[in-house]
Amino acid sequence: MWFNLPDCNKCKTPDLTWDQTYHENTGQWRLYDPGKEQPHNCPVKEVSKPVPVKMTVCPKCNPLTRKPMSAKKLQDHIKKEHIDWVEE
Repeated sequence: MWFNLPDCNKCKTPDLTWDQTYHENTGQWRLYDPGKEQPHNCPVKEVSKPVPVKMTVCPKCNPLTRKPMSAKKLQDHIKKEHIDWVEE
């Protein structure tokens, strides 16, 4: 029976194996490097996904016409549109 040893998808390191004992202990799989006799430590860093901006609506605007905006823009919007400055 012939099978291919897995490669790392990130750094393309060849001839790795799946760590069966780690899987039995944790329920998760990880790649093992038999040449180094230790788990595979990928040198390629993961690209983090950007955090989505939380959108809110202005509680002081007309419910029929208000639109979602970021929290930072909401603060500026309230200062500009809804605070009545008294000029004396």
